[in-house]
Amino acid sequence: MKKMLLYPAIALFFFNAIFFACSNNGGEEPKKGVIEKMTDKTAKDIVDKIRTPIEKARSAKKMEEDRSRKIGEALKE
Repeated sequence: MKKMLLYPAIALFFFNAIFFACSNNGGEEPKKGVIEKMTDKTAKDIVDKIRTPIEKARSAKKMEEDRSRKIGEALKE
């Protein structure tokens, strides 16, 4: 009789342990501290300072290619 109750109890224990171990208790993002906020802001500023000249260079290159294409079309006509 004891074995009949012992095995289902052990199985129930393991099932619950696995179920709760796999549950997502940390669904929301933890709040950032002051240092993490400053780090994120600094990283964003650095990325913006790096990307701005690159984007300007790409824009200038595109304008030069458009101008060269228009000149080439004008010469063909």
